[in-house]
Amino acid sequence: MRFCAVRWLVLVIAASLSGALLMASPGQAQPNQPVDCRNGHYCPPNNACLVGGLCGEMVDQVPGSVRTSGGKWCDPGFRENRYKPDSCVPGSYIECTNGAICPGGTRCGNDGTCIGGPPATGPVCGGRRCAAGRVCSSQGSCMNPEYFQDCGNGTICSKSAACEYPRGCVLVSRERTRQIPRNPMAR
Repeated sequence: MRFCAVRWLVLVIAASLSGALLMASPGQAQPNQPVDCRNGHYCPPNNACLVGGLCGEMVDQVPGSVRTSGGKWCDPGFRENRYKPDSCVPGSYIECTNGAICPGGTRCGNDGTCIGGPPATGPVCGGRRCAAGRVCSSQGSCMNPEYFQDCGNGTICSKSAACEYPRGCVLVSRERTRQIPRNPMAR
């Protein structure tokens, strides 16, 4: 009877471990294992696959980052939101109690919009005119290129983050390497 209980416990633990491994994110490798970019290429261990066929070594923060009260990091030029702990706000923006953030020179409206500021003289994106200095993103929204970059794959990242392949943002060191083909004979 005792042997059966031990054997059952070993099977439960083994099933739990294999389930956890299967649920791991497809682009993430186990420590010290190459990262499959899912495009016929891979990156070295502890790297992320980046847009443009590049790899970058993952980091927890970039130089100049600011630590939040909850232990996360805000990119350089950003600060912690006063009303939403652990979320970050571009340095020149203001936080509204309703969760909106508004560019400097405007004020918070009750309906989650930003009121005032200079007239919108930028491009028209998604049916609305952007403020001066803004650009249209690939998502059809206004974007401040001082703080953000358009990855061209439906992702908008901060200037400090890299555009991850196929989508997303990731913090990596400044050094980049080329992705390595799975089959070196295929070029």
